[in-house]
Amino acid sequence: MNRFAKTMVLFVIAFHVVLFVVEALLWMQPGVYEFALHRLAIKTTLDLPGQALLLRAFFVNQGFYNLLLASAGIAGLAFLGRGNAPVGHTLIIYMCISAAGAGLVLGASTAATIGAILQGLPAALALAAILPRLLSGSTPVTAASKGT
Repeated sequence: MNRFAKTMVLFVIAFHVVLFVVEALLWMQPGVYEFALHRLAIKTTLDLPGQALLLRAFFVNQGFYNLLLASAGIAGLAFLGRGNAPVGHTLIIYMCISAAGAGLVLGASTAATIGAILQGLPAALALAAILPRLLSGSTPVTAASKGT
């Protein structure tokens, strides 16, 4: 994996770990939910604390989803580091496809354009850097990755 792709993968991992912290651990802090709920622009008669309380379980769940997604990228990098390129690339591609797709959905369904770009674009750029090399067969497969 080239330096650009690795940088984008590391950004995607870090972004999703930060989302975990914000959504699962810090959600009920007024500055956190106010920032997020203003960007989502949910039309409701509930005040922001009421919205935050109502959505707390959803955001905790979403936060853990983001942590698990980041863990796929972390594991992928670990497998690459140990010479198991097929497993490593598979996990990284899974993470990037999921993050890019989630960014598209976020952008299409909310007013959180910046969040959608931060979530989806680095993942799409990582895929654009990784997939052509894999599909062309120019990424070597080591003996360790073949299981021998």
